[in-house]
Amino acid sequence: MISHFRDESWGDAGRLYIDPRLPDGAHVHLLPHLDQAEGEVLAQLGLKPRRPDVFAYVDAELLVAAACTNPNVVAYYDGALHVVMTHADVGTSVLHEYAHHALMSHGMLWPAWAQEGIAMHVAREAWWLEAARLERVRDDPMPLEVMEQSIPYTLPPDQAVLFYVQAAGMVDCFVHGEAPRLRKLMDAMDTAGEAAQGEHYDEMARVLDPSTWQGCIDRLMRYAHPER
Repeated sequence: MISHFRDESWGDAGRLYIDPRLPDGAHVHLLPHLDQAEGEVLAQLGLKPRRPDVFAYVDAELLVAAACTNPNVVAYYDGALHVVMTHADVGTSVLHEYAHHALMSHGMLWPAWAQEGIAMHVAREAWWLEAARLERVRDDPMPLEVMEQSIPYTLPPDQAVLFYVQAAGMVDCFVHGEAPRLRKLMDAMDTAGEAAQGEHYDEMARVLDPSTWQGCIDRLMRYAHPER
């Protein structure tokens, strides 16, 4: 069915492939989200990649059928952006996936937790700050090797949620509000498709040291839930 998607232009580079079940002109509503994503990625990460191809779906059913993802996925990146146009948070989805595009286009591939956590940071996602989820990853974090190598949207939905919560927490703990440290984290990301190595990576890995990790998540919880 994807072969029947409508082909629309997006500036001088990327193409938009529109689900034929969407009405004519539907792509016009996607363009502001893509333009915002391009601007945010440049402002927050200092990256301006070539515009990607974008596939826009009317619902998650076809999006999930087109890739090996869990059934809760409404967007993903595989060299092109795939997004459900009718989802309430389509703008956040586009921004998150555009951050992946920018990082990967510049060779910043692994570890997976940095890739996902940075994308959540750029998209200003806050859902992961829910207290019960933070407590779970604080008290029983996923092992570092899982956080380095997993493809979260292929995990079972409950495990994928915890992966994203922990990834966002790890990035927050590494950066702790200092913009230059975000650049340091990006510089430490590996280009070979394997876990990063070296001095910066050792600092990244120490984020999950029990005393550091638990103290950082407690700080996040006090910020997100001052009543607790």
